[in-house]
Amino acid sequence: MAIRLIHLPALTAVFALGAAGGAMAASTADELREALVGNTFNGNMGGGGYASYFAEDGTYQDASGGGAYEITEDGVCYPGTDLGCYQAEVDGNKLEWFQDGESAGSGTIKQGNALE
Repeated sequence: MAIRLIHLPALTAVFALGAAGGAMAASTADELREALVGNTFNGNMGGGGYASYFAEDGTYQDASGGGAYEITEDGVCYPGTDLGCYQAEVDGNKLEWFQDGESAGSGTIKQGNALE
């Protein structure tokens, strides 16, 4: 019985990506808006506990006060700050933040303003 090998470039690319491991599947801007706007992220970021409410008016509130945010195809961005943009992977109410391809924190999304 002969075994025949078939080369399928598309499948080879898929397997190569999967074998790379650790690759994030960033959520789209629309998915981020749906998950975050009007809700609160609660989890760990930068080595400590963190919570932030993303208001519908484009501002966020957290323990340090707050400021402006924008959700773009680059992720959740904080204009006028050194924070830059964070990509995120949303899975139900779970969210993992990424910056420069590295995990920057994870937690859950709670409905509404959980900071009040």
